[in-house]
Amino acid sequence: MEKNDNQIQGILAFITTNKDRYLGGDPLCLFAKDAEELKEIANAIAEVFLADLFYLKDGDCLIIKK
Repeated sequence: MEKNDNQIQGILAFITTNKDRYLGGDPLCLFAKDAEELKEIANAIAEVFLADLFYLKDGDCLIIKK
């Protein structure tokens, strides 16, 4: 079976700066103190796992593996 490069294999993490949207659980959910810390955490995780970043309109970030 061939791998579809556009298909998402899974969400690795969700990062937010809003305590009301921090839920914990699976996938990993992280709370950042501000937008700068959010970007630093997101970039580090994406680099280690060779994953893609997707920033939501509200400033939250999903890290997905394709």
